[in-house]
Amino acid sequence: MEDKKLINSKEVEFRDVSYTVIEKQNFYKVTGTRDILKNVSGIFRNGELSAIMGPSGAGKSSLLNAISKYRTSGVQGHMKIDRKSSCYIVQEDQHQPLLTVEELMNLAYDLKVKDRKSKEQSVSEILHHLNLNHQRNSTADQLSGGERKRLSIAVELVANPKILFLDEPTTGLDEVTAAQCIRLLKLLASEGRTIVCTIHQPSATIFNYFDNIYVLAKGICVYQGAPSAILPFLNQMNLFCPTHYSPSDFIIELCDFSCGEVIPTLSEVVQNGKLYCVDVSESQIQLKNVVTSMVLETKKSRAAQLGTKRSNNSLLETMKSFSKLMSTEGEISLGRQFIVLLRMMMIKIYRSKIPFAIQLFHHLFCGFGFGCIFYNSNNQAERMFDHLKFCVGCILVIVYTQVMTPILSYSMEVKLVKKEYFNRWYSLTAYYMALTVSRIPLQIFFNIIFLSLVYYLAGLPPQLWRFCLFSLAGLMVSFAAEGFGLAIGATFSMVNANAVGPMLIGLFLGLAMYGFDFAKEVPLIMYGVMKLSYIRVAVVAMVLSVFGFNREVLDCNEIYCHFADPKVVLRFLDTEHVSYWNELLFLILILIFYRVVLFISIRKRCKT
Repeated sequence: MEDKKLINSKEVEFRDVSYTVIEKQNFYKVTGTRDILKNVSGIFRNGELSAIMGPSGAGKSSLLNAISKYRTSGVQGHMKIDRKSSCYIVQEDQHQPLLTVEELMNLAYDLKVKDRKSKEQSVSEILHHLNLNHQRNSTADQLSGGERKRLSIAVELVANPKILFLDEPTTGLDEVTAAQCIRLLKLLASEGRTIVCTIHQPSATIFNYFDNIYVLAKGICVYQGAPSAILPFLNQMNLFCPTHYSPSDFIIELCDFSCGEVIPTLSEVVQNGKLYCVDVSESQIQLKNVVTSMVLETKKSRAAQLGTKRSNNSLLETMKSFSKLMSTEGEISLGRQFIVLLRMMMIKIYRSKIPFAIQLFHHLFCGFGFGCIFYNSNNQAERMFDHLKFCVGCILVIVYTQVMTPILSYSMEVKLVKKEYFNRWYSLTAYYMALTVSRIPLQIFFNIIFLSLVYYLAGLPPQLWRFCLFSLAGLMVSFAAEGFGLAIGATFSMVNANAVGPMLIGLFLGLAMYGFDFAKEVPLIMYGVMKLSYIRVAVVAMVLSVFGFNREVLDCNEIYCHFADPKVVLRFLDTEHVSYWNELLFLILILIFYRVVLFISIRKRCKT
């Protein structure tokens, strides 16, 4: 192997990379730090299939995340990689649900490739190349494990990336399917790509497919080189592999169970990844330096290197390869990304027939049941506290309906968003806009059904404008509650979101109910605190829509009804001088606040 300075942008080179995590006893107390990677170096060459191996906890996935820049927090060192020509395929095969293989391919193409003329041909060629043509009309959930893995690769190949990172591509696959997956990666690498994957303990057959092996143990590199050079290398260290024993099994067990100086000695010989085993001679292993000093070179030396090392032909080839990379964010407009994502989300909503039926039944059942409880009661003056319960109940039904679903489900979707955003499918702005707009029609549809039923059955005045005010308050709190749920789901993991969400809802509910029976005695400071609860603001807006705007005197079936005049009700609740439009404006401000938190949380999750 020729020892030369590396200038190929299709290769991945890293030097003195470390990765440190902060260990916490609880949310506040930091107990210390732990080094996952310890100044490792190495290189993965173009046209080769490279494997990062090691026992559990050795730092394989951490190294892959660091050099691909999938994770940046806690990572230090120098890495040379062209992010625009790379993609990362995570261990879990995450795909948009309810979309077929062909629709997923078209989605990836529309978001990553500017030229639409060769769309059908390119999609067909990739599916044929990866043996997925027969599953074009199947959804991802209907595919086998190997087919899902090939689909994960296929959707990234539409932009012709030159560098592919894969985290445990054979996990969960049987031996035959795993071998097929590795053979596919070998074929893709032979076509001029740099492919790097992590793998725990490959079989002897799979092990021999790799061109380069990078072995980690306890966060340090103990070997880098050709698979065939492992045994001669270990023999020179007086570490002899038993007869009929797989070299991959032997070196993994050596790294997993060795004590003393074995691992540090091996790491010292290869200089923690700076040296590469290139000779498979039994008598002598030749180690050559493959890590360049790219971080130490001056701009002048780099320019000179480019001038002397690259010929006109190689430069032309490089430019041609980059011309195929049509998936940069600058080329696909924000408007097109928004339209494509909105269309995809609307297709998912349209095909979610069972969730649609459940929600429709829920709103019909709640609207009819709630309306029957307060049937024709909203014009009876002697039932003033029932009127208040009616307003509070309507808001609570809407809030709990809109909050819990995103809290329970959105944490999982963020993982998919992070993968697609990292691989430059779309900008977060386009995704956020499409997410917001796509959820509006069904929210309006379902809430209007519920609000219409309760308004009519409760006997509220048959005034269209009053119904519009009543519905507007319900819709605004619905949007605010959904934003709250999405923000919680995007900020916390699923487990923590299930704890934080109900806790905050309980707090907001307490503030919503506080002080209605002694409104005149509520301290001024508490009014400011209660404004923090969007449920309280919505209840006040609902009360004003029901009893405000000069509503006529209520019916009284007793000798004397103190609350027959709606103005007396508003005076008793200390809302006589409160403006409905101010409350509505405050709801809009709260809605905007939760949506901003949602965007920041998604961005933070995708950037870490």
